[in-house]
Amino acid sequence: MLATQWQSQIIKHFNPPPNLTISQWADTYRQLSAEGSAEPGRWRTSRAEYQRGIMDAANDPRIDTVVVMKSAQVGATEIINNIVGYFSKNDPAPILVIQPTLEMAQTWSKDRFAPMVRDTEELAELFNTQSRQRNNTILHKIYPGGHLTIAGANSPASLASRPVRIVLFDEVDRYPP
Repeated sequence: MLATQWQSQIIKHFNPPPNLTISQWADTYRQLSAEGSAEPGRWRTSRAEYQRGIMDAANDPRIDTVVVMKSAQVGATEIINNIVGYFSKNDPAPILVIQPTLEMAQTWSKDRFAPMVRDTEELAELFNTQSRQRNNTILHKIYPGGHLTIAGANSPASLASRPVRIVLFDEVDRYPP
């Protein structure tokens, strides 16, 4: 029996991730945290259907840039969270999330990213196994196949020399000139 459990664990790590769009990944795995949502629990893209196309464009191989013009408080940060979650787990890559300031970058990491990881089992497994590494910080997280760097647009040093495949900008209207 032990050999069977051991074998199934090994096989699990060699299976490719499911072929999902970002919205499908979010609908399947993402959990909204009580601290960050008026409706904690399972994410449902159908609650704000306009977000589906934005999220799915981010992992469409025919699209290399997605620009969103939006009003305030329409879920753009949650879209970014879902993109980070998807790529971290299903298509690992170096990711850079840029907030207006380093302070806002730290706040996003602590108040938005950390609860998402804690409450989304698939991400908790991915990031918590790496959390004991000395080089993981509030602004830099390493996971198998990539890393997440969180930077402030007001800090040129935090933006320099970053080899990344996915770059996500949040609250760009608050960036310094």
